[in-house]
Amino acid sequence: MTAKPSLKRSATLNFVGGILPMFVALVTTPIYLHHIGAGRYGVLAIVWMVQGYFGFLDLGLSSATSNRIAQLDDAPPREREAVLWTAMLLNAALGLVGGIALYALMHVLLAYFDMGEALRVELMPALPYVACLVPLSNLIFVLNGALVGRERFGTLNAVTLPVTLMYQLVPLGAALVFGPNLRYLVFGTLVAGVAALTVTAIAVWRVFPLRLAGGPRRDLVGHLFSYGAWISVTSLAQPLLETADRLMIGHALGPQAVTYYQVPFNLAARVRLFPNAIVRTLFPRLSSLDAAGAAALSSSAVRGLAAALTPMTVFGIFLMHPFLTLWVGQEFASRATSVGEAILVGIWINSLASIAACHLQATGKPGIVARFQAYEMLPFFALLWWMLHYFGVLGAALAWSARCLLDGVLLFHAARLDARPARKLVLPALIIAAAYVGTLVFEPLTWPSIAVWLGMTVVSLVWSARSEPQAWGRVLDVVASMRNYTRRWAQSQ
Repeated sequence: MTAKPSLKRSATLNFVGGILPMFVALVTTPIYLHHIGAGRYGVLAIVWMVQGYFGFLDLGLSSATSNRIAQLDDAPPREREAVLWTAMLLNAALGLVGGIALYALMHVLLAYFDMGEALRVELMPALPYVACLVPLSNLIFVLNGALVGRERFGTLNAVTLPVTLMYQLVPLGAALVFGPNLRYLVFGTLVAGVAALTVTAIAVWRVFPLRLAGGPRRDLVGHLFSYGAWISVTSLAQPLLETADRLMIGHALGPQAVTYYQVPFNLAARVRLFPNAIVRTLFPRLSSLDAAGAAALSSSAVRGLAAALTPMTVFGIFLMHPFLTLWVGQEFASRATSVGEAILVGIWINSLASIAACHLQATGKPGIVARFQAYEMLPFFALLWWMLHYFGVLGAALAWSARCLLDGVLLFHAARLDARPARKLVLPALIIAAAYVGTLVFEPLTWPSIAVWLGMTVVSLVWSARSEPQAWGRVLDVVASMRNYTRRWAQSQ
């Protein structure tokens, strides 16, 4: 049996890999704005967005590839290679179709974007480059899926950083060398895409590894498509469930209200970096286990994630107002704080439910997750519309969190994990609810509010320590080691 990498190490690598692109974008965005202007950067962002949406033409094949390759961990190499080559051919074909469709659609979309005639003239010659990005992205998705299936997260994240840098810096370099013209900017993105595909392919060749032992097989097509189709339904439904609130707010209350919702939502959503890293790590491991082993691992992951996330969420709920006040000002914070607090509650539920969703998808039941999300759409849209008209942007946040609660209940019921983790979530859920009620009852940064903040944080930490004593023991060992090191360093000075 092939030795498996440590789940803790893999989760850490995935967490770091999720943070680094965010910092790269944070640094490069003001440079772009300075050198090419807000207008061109806005058009370039739209091009990236549209090209990203066409990633749904992957039809879930990258996830299907990860799932199938993980299941074949102990099979002969030719079996895994056959899956990869089959998925590569399918995704290349889908990418070509998607590229042609995007090329035609961009001509239509340009008529609806108010970008000015000068920018439209710059962009028109670059449309073939935009179309070529789709098959490139599809191939990169499959190669990444192969690395995930083999749990080569060190290699995957080592590739992610240079790829992210290339996508951000090559277009910028093209603008600096040839001038801030959209044609050169998009061509720079295409060059970065080709380079990214090359780097990823080399990494897969070396660590997958590819030895040309097996080729594409027709009998694998049905399995990959049947699994991938449900993943693609999820890929289409999830963005709708995530963004419908902002679209309705903009329609009902105007763009300023969207800002009061979007800023705290984005702030609260940063918490997802941690559970996303865990889910990405668990998926291939769960795919390779039998039913009992997968259920045990998922149950353990739920307990561990709840122990880590509950104190963070409690502290974040009370921190929302002072942080927004320092960041964007008192007036903005007074309008946006309640939104962020409500969203954090939903994020806590959604993060734990993501383990159940991952369990279902990894154990061959992606259709359950997709159907739940499809069934939730109309009731959620109706509730969102009603709450929005009666309670404003806070109503939208409460509706979003209520949908997360329903989704979580359905997913945990369908996953049929050990009943003990579900029972153990009752107390942290009450702690989260009490913290949220505390923000409604007491004015921010008053003495009663600060007392409740500290008290609920201590309660959540005590529960976390009792829930996962071994993990907390390791944390205390690390703290003690750091304290001893600091003391020795101070004495040496």
